[in-house]
Amino acid sequence: MMSAREAAERDYKALEEAFLRGDADPISFMYTEDAELFLPGAPVVEGRQAIREVWSSIVGPGGNSIRTELRDVQESGDLAYDTGRFTANAPDGSVLNSGKWIVIRRRQSNGEWKIHRDFFHWDIPPTQA
Repeated sequence: MMSAREAAERDYKALEEAFLRGDADPISFMYTEDAELFLPGAPVVEGRQAIREVWSSIVGPGGNSIRTELRDVQESGDLAYDTGRFTANAPDGSVLNSGKWIVIRRRQSNGEWKIHRDFFHWDIPPTQA
């Protein structure tokens, strides 16, 4: 069975690849059906489909890149959390935005870890990049 750390490492690598392609579908499947996404200065986004729509607007048509730095993962029973930092760049290398996250994961009945709550904060918001 995969540990929460292994799941987080796999997910953030997949996120980087999907972000570059502009494909929100693989990102949305990392979430539980009843997940919640907490965006800075916005209402809570509830449910996998709504989260997919938000990610679709974030990744856009593709071409931009995102780099993630997984900092900490702690697992206890069927819950785990991970923290990290991210930086998104335009194709020319300029910084689009950067920030940090804390994600709460829940182990599913099949043993797979999925994102249940996702909180992130921008250090450099998209409007200021």
